[in-house]
Amino acid sequence: MSCSVWAAKLTRPSAAIFSKRLPCRPLVHPAAAMDYSSIRTPQSCYADFCLIPIGTGSVSVAAEVAEVQKVLRDSGLKYTMHSAGTTVEGSWDEVMSAIGKAHAVVHERGVVRVQSSMRVGSRTDKKQTAEEKVRRVEGLLAESEKK
Repeated sequence: MSCSVWAAKLTRPSAAIFSKRLPCRPLVHPAAAMDYSSIRTPQSCYADFCLIPIGTGSVSVAAEVAEVQKVLRDSGLKYTMHSAGTTVEGSWDEVMSAIGKAHAVVHERGVVRVQSSMRVGSRTDKKQTAEEKVRRVEGLLAESEKK
């Protein structure tokens, strides 16, 4: 297919453009020239994750959650359990490793399928813990109540 036909199919212009010949350039994805191995992960992050054991035969996952909390405790990372998951903070590699180990301990309990829903955040402009983020919002709320 010539470049002019290709361009016409992409843009669907009026018939007049079919008579124009466009210069041919190879279509290269912008990331194709990137050296994947040189990309570094962010220095630190926080991940809020909810680990879901599937096929346990029970609606309760408290025992699996307790095992996950032991992994996080032993990791030395800062973490906060809440009603729908856990937020864990630290270096990118340590956080991702801890979540992987959380999966592993649940598998070791005989659960053959585990899924996690996860949100991960990172910043490069400053260090900020999850606790500091919460305090910031609570401070704004306290200020607005004084007015």
